[in-house]
Amino acid sequence: MYNSISHKRRKCFLVELRTADMAQNPETDPYSCEKRRKFHLRNVKGDLKTCGNYFIMKFLDLYERHQTKDIRAYMTEVLHCIFFLGNIHKLKIKPIEFFARDVGLQMKKMFPDPFEKYHTHLPTRTPFSILLDAIVRIKGSHNQKEVMDCLSTFLQDLKVPKPNSSTNKYWNHYTLEATVICICHYERTVVEKRDNFYGASLSCKGKDEQKIMISLSCLETWNAAVAHAVSLADNGGVIKLPQTVICRAFKRNWGTGRYYGEPPCSKCINIFQGASFEPCHRKTDKEPTWPYGHCAETESLSKLLNAEQALCQQVEILNNTTNLERDAVVHNAKNTLVSLLQGKNFVLNGNEFQFFAP
Repeated sequence: MYNSISHKRRKCFLVELRTADMAQNPETDPYSCEKRRKFHLRNVKGDLKTCGNYFIMKFLDLYERHQTKDIRAYMTEVLHCIFFLGNIHKLKIKPIEFFARDVGLQMKKMFPDPFEKYHTHLPTRTPFSILLDAIVRIKGSHNQKEVMDCLSTFLQDLKVPKPNSSTNKYWNHYTLEATVICICHYERTVVEKRDNFYGASLSCKGKDEQKIMISLSCLETWNAAVAHAVSLADNGGVIKLPQTVICRAFKRNWGTGRYYGEPPCSKCINIFQGASFEPCHRKTDKEPTWPYGHCAETESLSKLLNAEQALCQQVEILNNTTNLERDAVVHNAKNTLVSLLQGKNFVLNGNEFQFFAP
């Protein structure tokens, strides 16, 4: 499809696709069904199917504006990951159920692989992490403000619901939004334009889903040193980074929709020692309730280390051994994945896994 029709015809087709989805699926039309949406607000907000549809159709807008092979690959990856999450959800959602019928069939023709591989291949990251990479690719890693502004606009257009005002947590189950993003870079002594590496906090809900995403990231996605620290954190897995590694985290303000500085949690301070965090860590009596690997610092540090081989040589292992315990990390990840994916409509082949590659 990508190469067989002209850019103009593709753009017209995508507009028709989006319009058809609104016409056939009122939940995606922000105008014609405003009263219905408010009436069913409680049900809509907690529905992965609805949130998934919003995310997909909004990402389709992004693809419509930037029809390159890279953005098409991101679109394909978003579809696969959302279909995967729907497949392992406690109330299974088939890929076609994320759309009105005709739109689903058209999407399947345009992007067949996600519809075929959502139950046989694992994703490598969450939909929001894919979105973040797509925006960085479009805006450029050096243009932090443009990246942040684009993210804010995407989420505002997506109409992500605000959390409960008293607990500052979502009372609904799914939003697919990462609450925190982190930007890491490596300060060199020579004067040169540095690269920024962006990461997002885990943007899927449910304890099993989070364990699955963290395990598959340790197995396939994250840098070996970062995976070591996350996987073996409860057994003293710690890495030490140079102070010239700078990590800046930001959390979106629910009122303004803008991003503001967010200090690291104690878990990041414990396993990623030596790095310079901005804002600085604030001591608190309350321990984080989320698992190791949940934070945005994990993904951004992983990208930084994967890109900077010279920096990797400076990373120290501070647990009982001086070497990365990669075998233990792989063993833990595979055991967790096999245990949690059994009975979740996913096709297993022993402890060997296939990962989706758009």
